[in-house]
Amino acid sequence: MVRSFFDPNMIKQMMPKQGLSATPAFDMGVIMETMRKNTQAMTDAVQLGMEGVQQAMSRQAELLSRMASDNSDFASSLLTEGTPEQKVQRQAELMRKSYETSIRNVREVSDIIAKSGEEAAEIINRRVSASLTEFKSAFDRDADNIARATKTAANETVKTVKKAVKAAKKAA
Repeated sequence: MVRSFFDPNMIKQMMPKQGLSATPAFDMGVIMETMRKNTQAMTDAVQLGMEGVQQAMSRQAELLSRMASDNSDFASSLLTEGTPEQKVQRQAELMRKSYETSIRNVREVSDIIAKSGEEAAEIINRRVSASLTEFKSAFDRDADNIARATKTAANETVKTVKKAVKAAKKAA
């Protein structure tokens, strides 16, 4: 039977002879732990985002309720008191106050959402940075071992070639 150079069984047999490990060049435990941490960070970020949306919706409901109550009170006073000119003036004032309150409320709710989004993004950013560091250290450690083993194998190969050259010179 002719073996291919890329035969996995042959490669597994040759690796120890070359000073290399037949096991993968990385620690699956480290990678699995990193993935677990990544999943937890995403879960935390989504939960934080949802809490922010819930808080914003609750605050928006409070603000709308207050605004409806204030407008109702003001509308009642418009119908009962004052001259037509005073009523128009108060109505214009109501419109101005209502507009300013609406803008202030929209800003407050959007700030709540933005803050929770920033916090969620920060969780993800920290986890991405940590993941890259964890992957790099897992592969660097193994890369150093592979580099040492490769250097040793290369030195052995050079010695073997030198012996073969000496033997060939003697034979010639």
